[in-house]
Amino acid sequence: MSAVDVSVEIQIDASPAEIAAVMFDPEREPDWMSVVTGVELHDRALAPGARVTHRGSVLGHDAAWTTEVDAVHFPHVLALRVVDGPFDGTLRFDIQRAAVGSRVRVRGAGSAAALDGLPAMVIEGPIRAALSGDLARLKTIVEAR
Repeated sequence: MSAVDVSVEIQIDASPAEIAAVMFDPEREPDWMSVVTGVELHDRALAPGARVTHRGSVLGHDAAWTTEVDAVHFPHVLALRVVDGPFDGTLRFDIQRAAVGSRVRVRGAGSAAALDGLPAMVIEGPIRAALSGDLARLKTIVEAR
């Protein structure tokens, strides 16, 4: 399978807590994540083991995948693992206070059988662009508060 590892960063003029209130809330994902159109919470608590099923469009195909919280250190780190779906991997959100506002980073790593045979560099560009767009939407939402 083709493996990818992509990270993107952005500066947001807000505190880590203000950003995490949106970024770490799965019900807010459709507001800022382009691939997510809906979520189903299996566990309301933001704690290790909590699961959420996400619905959306991945590479033009309807898909559903379930994530599980690996680690959370509110408001700085949320680490998720994909436990069911068309791909496997991890997603990590990091928020660190900066001189002005906060530095926000998203890192996604994993693989998908549907992408088998495609070079990582062909896959990573569109993923990086999508994640950059997602962080730009998050920035707009958080800074509008």
